[in-house]
Amino acid sequence: MTLRIFVILLVMIVPVLGWAGEDANVLLDRAINQLVKSGYVGDTSAAERYLAAILEEQPDHLEANWQLVYMRLVRLMDMKLSDRVTGLSAIGPAFDHVAQLAEKSKNRAFSHFIMATYASYYNNFDRALGEIDRALALEPQSVRYLTSKARLIVAYGKWAKHDVWIEQGISLLRQGREQSLERPTPFLHDANFAFYLAGATSSLSRPRWKEVAEYYRQFVEQSTEQSLAYAFALNNASIAYKELGECEKAKVFADQALTVVKFGAAESNKRYAELCIEMQKMGLIAKKETTSIVTNAAP
Repeated sequence: MTLRIFVILLVMIVPVLGWAGEDANVLLDRAINQLVKSGYVGDTSAAERYLAAILEEQPDHLEANWQLVYMRLVRLMDMKLSDRVTGLSAIGPAFDHVAQLAEKSKNRAFSHFIMATYASYYNNFDRALGEIDRALALEPQSVRYLTSKARLIVAYGKWAKHDVWIEQGISLLRQGREQSLERPTPFLHDANFAFYLAGATSSLSRPRWKEVAEYYRQFVEQSTEQSLAYAFALNNASIAYKELGECEKAKVFADQALTVVKFGAAESNKRYAELCIEMQKMGLIAKKETTSIVTNAAP
């Protein structure tokens, strides 16, 4: 074997050997951190490699299997149920495998948690909320499960156009945020709570735009990387500022979103902000007379 070929093979093999020697918990922490920071959207390839490395050594690793399933679920989030069914059917066998692993490990709370999540993708919110309540009954101190319940209630309220439920979800999100300061969890960063609260508050029939703008500002300030979720937050902050009549700020945030990634909603909101600025200069509009486009929110 020539020296050149040996070096090439060594470069290819060493990273694999390094990962093989890593503890599964270390790899899982890396995967979760990457996914949580990115909001499970955009490029998740690094996290997928970490999870694959775990499963190569431990095929029945419960959390690693679930994370891979959840990544697939998140991609269906913004589809209508009629369009989502095919994808859910394809995920079904992998989900059943995770459910069996949860039962086998006797992790009943986690079993209820994943059942709640899966049911919500079928818009079966009664089943979902029943399952998450069972998880919380078994682990009442779990910030992860409390936040899941909060997000399910918000989703239910948004689906049913019921502000009272959305407000209940907002209250629980705030509670979860406070508890996470005392009991940190790798599955949720404070920035995630800001993003969820912004999305929930903007889902009200009469959104509190000042709160929405503040929550998205918090998310942007706490973000350590310019992910798709970061771009969505900038764009949605642009919407909130435009609704508040702060059209200059709306344009700045739309511009910033477009520096991260080019997407139609941000381009449209930039045009609306520019129109808003011109119409305000001419004295043709007052506050809250502009039209909004809301982009997809990350999970």
